[in-house]
Amino acid sequence: MTPIISVIIPTFHRPDGAKAAVQSLFAQKNAPEFEIILIDNDAEASAREVAKELAKEAESKNINFIYQIEPRPGVANARNTSLKFAKGEFVAFLDDDEVAFEDWLFKLYQAHMEIGAEVIFGPIEARFNEGCDKPISYYSDFFSRKFDGETRIIEQPWGCGNTLMHRLKVLSGEAPFNIDTNETGGEDDLLWRDVIANNYKFGWAKDAWVYEDVPKSRANLKYTTMRAFAYGHNTTSQCFDKRNPRYLTGLYRMAFGAVQAVALGGLAAVLWMIGHEKRAWAYDKALRGLGKVFWGGPFRVRIYGTASEYLKKKK
Repeated sequence: MTPIISVIIPTFHRPDGAKAAVQSLFAQKNAPEFEIILIDNDAEASAREVAKELAKEAESKNINFIYQIEPRPGVANARNTSLKFAKGEFVAFLDDDEVAFEDWLFKLYQAHMEIGAEVIFGPIEARFNEGCDKPISYYSDFFSRKFDGETRIIEQPWGCGNTLMHRLKVLSGEAPFNIDTNETGGEDDLLWRDVIANNYKFGWAKDAWVYEDVPKSRANLKYTTMRAFAYGHNTTSQCFDKRNPRYLTGLYRMAFGAVQAVALGGLAAVLWMIGHEKRAWAYDKALRGLGKVFWGGPFRVRIYGTASEYLKKKK
């Protein structure tokens, strides 16, 4: 039977996380027909053994499970390759550090049927390992995705984790995710620009929850501030994308970022001196502003390249 939804899980050096993500799909209730595609973005196939176990479990549950390797490093490469194997009318993305609630797929699909948006986002609840740095409220906000209100059409998109998309409308072509973003991220930001240009809609599914498991190695300021700078970087750099440049908007964002960096940087310094619980938040926002200004050349942040090198050093 042709699946209605192809669930794609890109993974890199997280076999345990990939296993937890896939097994959460085995427990789905009331979901439309779906298949699972685990795409291993590691030339050494670090998820191969786990995939063998998962394939057996999937077969016992009569769920189509596909494991493929994309040896070329990069998040856009992994996503583009996985789409070549997708057969569903819809594609759902689940990250390899996320675990879906048992009604996740049902709620995503129900939201689409209710509001008709071509891209549906669900909420994310961060879960932390013991020993994570304080202030934990800042890290919870950083890694979670929470949005007040009912299931409805929304204006502001988020990242690809915990999403449902119409495959042929939103993800058509050989490489819907721009490969120039392989190391920096932001591949979803450029995709959302195409969604808007085609007059497609974003939607919110208030009950389509997943957990995101955050290790101690990421729940610290060294990691989050690097990501914050990169988020600012991507906000501006997408305006200088050769396929669809918006130079005036890019210059405006650089100017706004400069003001943001100065204002929030000063606030962060004051809050840090008095030990206020909002100090990390202000520091984060200041670096996002700085990233909007210094977005290219030697300031380009290689998020995924950095992750790759870090993980290899740990092996």
